[in-house]
Amino acid sequence: MKQGTLSVLYGCHSSVHSLVVLVAWCKLYHHFPSLWQLVCIFIHDIGHWGKQYLDDYEEKKRHGELGAKVARFLFGQKGFDLVNGHNLYNGAPKSLLHDPDKYSWVIAPLWWMSFVICVEPKLLRKGCTRRESAVMFQEAMRENWKNGFQKLGHEIYLEQRKQYD
Repeated sequence: MKQGTLSVLYGCHSSVHSLVVLVAWCKLYHHFPSLWQLVCIFIHDIGHWGKQYLDDYEEKKRHGELGAKVARFLFGQKGFDLVNGHNLYNGAPKSLLHDPDKYSWVIAPLWWMSFVICVEPKLLRKGCTRRESAVMFQEAMRENWKNGFQKLGHEIYLEQRKQYD
């Protein structure tokens, strides 16, 4: 099974991630998203399906396309723009979904992030436990948040992978 499929089913792009994004949305914007925004939150990462997103940066960059197309079908241009702008790999303008998606890694439970590493073992840093790997990523994302999300989460993953592998 491809990395992205595992990720969408059980890993870091699963419905648990979407729930954490929802919590992040509420924390950052101080209100619950509308129904169409809620649906977009739950479909924004479905484009990882069938991709080797950890090994193929080009596939990672295109992961938002499927969710954005589904959102356009369901909600028109506003849905497309919300999902398409959650990741800046594609050059799209940043949407309201961007910050909650990134902030979700700052607030995600460490037990879940550690579990994700069981499902997606490439996220494990050599010489580190699953929990240590999760803490390192979460701390890097917290620093990234404090700096206005200047880096993409995948860039942080690649930096840590290079440093520890």
